[in-house]
Amino acid sequence: MKDELRDRYFINKNKPKHIGDLLKELFPPKTLSRTNALHNNIRNAWRNIVGDEIYQITRIDGLKNRILYINVESSALIHHLTNFERHAIIQKINELMGKKSIDDIRFKVGNIK
Repeated sequence: MKDELRDRYFINKNKPKHIGDLLKELFPPKTLSRTNALHNNIRNAWRNIVGDEIYQITRIDGLKNRILYINVESSALIHHLTNFERHAIIQKINELMGKKSIDDIRFKVGNIK
């Protein structure tokens, strides 16, 4: 009978899943296509906006309600970016996009791969 059913009906009990991953599967994000286009444009221009050094240790995590979420390698870098670079990055993004697209940036320690 197992051969007749798809693999998705059987969960490997030896490998736990994170609750966040399960919730993402159940509730996919609801975003507007305009927001997706803006997110993709910012993601493509991120290296030019912040430079190679910061680009290698940061990754864009998402965009919601005109707030850009960035994963960063360390908390020391979060401190530096928040206090010294945030306003310049927001200004560069808005200049590149041709309008005020981003109101704020939130940095968090996270996966950058």
